[in-house]
Amino acid sequence: MTEVIYMEEWRGDESEQNPNYIQTFDANITKRGETFVVLDKTAFYPLGGGQPSDTGLIEWEGGESKVTEVLKKVEIRHFVDSVPETDRVQGILDWEKRFAHMKMHTAQHVLSSVVFKMFNAKTAGNQIHADHSRVDFQPIKFTEEDLANVEEGCNEIITRSVPVHVYEEERPVLEEKMTDQRYILDMIPKSIPRLRVVDILGVDICPCAGTHVKNTSELGKVHMLERRSKGKDIDRIVYELL
Repeated sequence: MTEVIYMEEWRGDESEQNPNYIQTFDANITKRGETFVVLDKTAFYPLGGGQPSDTGLIEWEGGESKVTEVLKKVEIRHFVDSVPETDRVQGILDWEKRFAHMKMHTAQHVLSSVVFKMFNAKTAGNQIHADHSRVDFQPIKFTEEDLANVEEGCNEIITRSVPVHVYEEERPVLEEKMTDQRYILDMIPKSIPRLRVVDILGVDICPCAGTHVKNTSELGKVHMLERRSKGKDIDRIVYELL
């Protein structure tokens, strides 16, 4: 089984490296396919949860290969343009892309929290991109004034430099913490008893397997791009970070 480095806990201890910020790592190849390799450890994020996979490089003595996509089924497969013959390799993330996803995903949590507190509308879906992202909310129909108020609320939180902690929690304990239920926990299979939690202290707490920054001060500013209707009582907000 692959050790997933970015999934390790982070509770704001500055003496320890936040695992989401690891850009390079050493690993061994444990399985080869025609177009992919499986590693014994990885910092590459696989496609899922509305977040694209990381890309980057796998290097070894005398060669390198592009990592074009990372997918997780039973195992985490790193799809490459050439499969290394040697076992010992180094993984190198496309850091500009990863960091953009980290900021966007953290901003999505802030946005979802603000919308829930203002309008009692839940997050029905999201899709993260490096240059823009979107969140679907229900039940809600936003006005232009609503969007301006949401944007202002998000940016007020960002300017407070709120720490972001990541840890695991037993499902019943998390259900007690999430009394407002802004996130639909039923979307996560009941068979998963222990959940990874992203906790923007005093702002939002949510089960999430994605990658995130360690403080809201890293986000810049949220800017609303547009609102789209996606059906009865469902609105989509598209946003960017400035």
